[in-house]
Amino acid sequence: MRKISILFLVLFFSLGFAQTYEFDFLTKYSSENSKNKFTRDLVSYHNSDDFSYYLKLIKNDADFTATLYDHQRNLAHHFSVIESKVGHEIEFQFLYVNTSKLQNIIKHENYRYEFSEISANNPKIVSLKIYPSKRAKKPKVENLITLKMANKNLIQLYRSDCLHWSDGTYKFSEIGNYIVTQSIEKFNNNICQTNLKEYKNVDLKITIPKELK
Repeated sequence: MRKISILFLVLFFSLGFAQTYEFDFLTKYSSENSKNKFTRDLVSYHNSDDFSYYLKLIKNDADFTATLYDHQRNLAHHFSVIESKVGHEIEFQFLYVNTSKLQNIIKHENYRYEFSEISANNPKIVSLKIYPSKRAKKPKVENLITLKMANKNLIQLYRSDCLHWSDGTYKFSEIGNYIVTQSIEKFNNNICQTNLKEYKNVDLKITIPKELK
């Protein structure tokens, strides 16, 4: 896997700054839908000591963008991304575009989440079933999740990328010091497999201009 290094660039419009975000961990998950063969890469930056915010990169044929989600302040900071290759490394430039209010997250209060342990270790596998109501007998989503031991609890990295940000899925992150390496999700006659392709420590700081656009 090629190493990814960061070159951070922001257009400053003010001498004062509103907020600085620090990131120390990068993950890259690859997801594929077995029905339509649609694949996508999920690249994100996180602060492993503060999961209230994270930076997600989105690349398509039209453009390359990134969004910094701050759930504590209910803000989403948007960037355009310039990707370049220097030697054997990939460099990213993050150009601040604007800031918007984070959309209210539907908590699915009537949903029921059931967790069960399939395998205790080597590897640890858990099952997550999501029911559309408290009385429903048939799950809306079934997810088989494989975990690997980590030096701290990194399950939130997967939750930020792949699970609905709700109170129910938060309980999943309380399993312990693990990182999710694979998930197989069944929903609406679809099977989506997600694999952890890369994870590593990084040192990235992003400072948002005081005068937000």
